[in-house]
Amino acid sequence: MSQPPGPPRDRGPDEPEPEPEPEEPTPVADRREEFARETARAPRDRKAERAFLQKKIETLRADRTLPASEKEKTIAALLQELARLPEENPGSGS
Repeated sequence: MSQPPGPPRDRGPDEPEPEPEPEEPTPVADRREEFARETARAPRDRKAERAFLQKKIETLRADRTLPASEKEKTIAALLQELARLPEENPGSGS
């Protein structure tokens, strides 16, 4: 027969921290479709998108750890994406 737990006792300096009690898993909902719809409805800031892609290209060019072939392939893909973006926001007048 097991004994009921007693009062907490002080651990010695060499005793490991006791394992925490396992928690019940938290329920998870897949909301990707909901967020995709919200994102599609949100206005796009083309200027910010262009700046983001340009900064990514600049960062890749400065990366000394990435192999040259991988760097060139990634930069080419980002340049294609950049070319697809219009220069300014539609209807912004700038």
